[in-house]
Amino acid sequence: MQIEVVFRNLTPSDPLKNYALKRFQKIERMVEDEETKLVATLSMESGRPRVDVQITGQNADVVASEKNDDMYAAIDLVNDRLGQQLRKASERRSQISRDTIGEALAEE
Repeated sequence: MQIEVVFRNLTPSDPLKNYALKRFQKIERMVEDEETKLVATLSMESGRPRVDVQITGQNADVVASEKNDDMYAAIDLVNDRLGQQLRKASERRSQISRDTIGEALAEE
């Protein structure tokens, strides 16, 4: 998975970028497709830090956004939200697979 961190209306800083990259490695382990791309946009909106993340790929199209008074906390919150969405999507896919297999066995 490719991870890209973009700064908008904010001075780029290496510690902030490294923190975001480290936190999103958790998401990288959940998405096994190497062609999937994660774009995290760190910005200031109305004087408050905002983090927008978009994951695009063959098996995942997920978007999450968080505002907080602290940029590091916003990164943590959006990371948790992405994890929840990916787990839910994974459970849906496995449930569909189980249902499909059950129907195929019932037909035989």
